[in-house]
Amino acid sequence: MADIKFMNLSENGNPATTDSVLIGNQQDGLKRTTLGTIGNMFSVHQALHFEEVSVLTSTKASEVTDPNMALSMAYDIIAPAVPGYTFQCWIGSQSNGFTSGNYVINKTHTDAQIWVDTVIGNALTNSTNSVSATALYVKNELA
Repeated sequence: MADIKFMNLSENGNPATTDSVLIGNQQDGLKRTTLGTIGNMFSVHQALHFEEVSVLTSTKASEVTDPNMALSMAYDIIAPAVPGYTFQCWIGSQSNGFTSGNYVINKTHTDAQIWVDTVIGNALTNSTNSVSATALYVKNELA
């Protein structure tokens, strides 16, 4: 069996992010990882990522039976997968092109709904109006 030398990183004088070290815990035992991977765990640079997801209100125009009547409607949203990040929650929602109360149901799930409350039907049938919410992601090393 080969001898293993545990050196003080200061012996190198200039360790690179590609240099590796052994780390361990009771659950997984010892594993080799790079200094770059360890550094990424503590990096605040790009720790968070945001994605805005929008849905045209006209996708449910067929459900508006009277364009002059006030009604509430739910729109499905799905947070896209973002490489290197883990979805955490939806933060905020908004109506675009019209004014209404709105909120996200199931804020901690990637698939959720934006509820639009008490809107005159013709605002929901307009082909340029939409609702949107912002998905919050955390860097995988920090999640």
